[in-house]
Amino acid sequence: MEFIIGVESRLDGRTLGVTEVAKVERSAPVSGAEELGLSLADGKAILRRVQDSMLRTQVAVISAAASSCLHCERQKAIKDLRYRHLRTAFGVVDVCCRRYRRCTCRGGTSRIEWPLSYLNLKRSTPELSFILAKWGSAIPYRRAAELLSEFRPLGGDAVSHATVRRHTVAVGQRLDQRTTEPAEYDWPASRRAPTAPAGRLTVEIDGTYIRATAGASTRQHY
Repeated sequence: MEFIIGVESRLDGRTLGVTEVAKVERSAPVSGAEELGLSLADGKAILRRVQDSMLRTQVAVISAAASSCLHCERQKAIKDLRYRHLRTAFGVVDVCCRRYRRCTCRGGTSRIEWPLSYLNLKRSTPELSFILAKWGSAIPYRRAAELLSEFRPLGGDAVSHATVRRHTVAVGQRLDQRTTEPAEYDWPASRRAPTAPAGRLTVEIDGTYIRATAGASTRQHY
């Protein structure tokens, strides 16, 4: 028995393409309980290929939409191709998008335009940063990296504890900035007073004792 899994992309009711992402074979009837449904390895492979197909199609549409000038509708000159390794919640995807030369029909100088730059695209998607920060703030970094590597379809690109720590710290810095910058509260609809700076700093260390110096105190904290 064969199960064919594919991705069909449509735009305005028109089919852009159909891509076969996986083929799962099972005996009929099944010989054991382990052949029922998808295994974890099958699920990882399928999710990774579905993500790859979706992202490549989306980038191709974005690139095609930016190929012509919005004002004179002439085709823009192509500068080159730019490649990017994009880390997502379902694995790393290599995307490729054209860079164009800006049309000068409305004056000004010609400059290089990369359509993906308008999305504020970074090396990792916001969802992946959120997942890493969520687990990294709840349990030790190394344990979070092990658990995420167990269930996410990473392929050969495993998550390290340093990556979890980096995303956790980066998300924390953005949250701290949002609570103090005027753009977040200095407008009538927010009705929120500015956050006062903290008077002291509390540092939490996982699973260890902190002993005071001999001259300060005899207490110890866990």
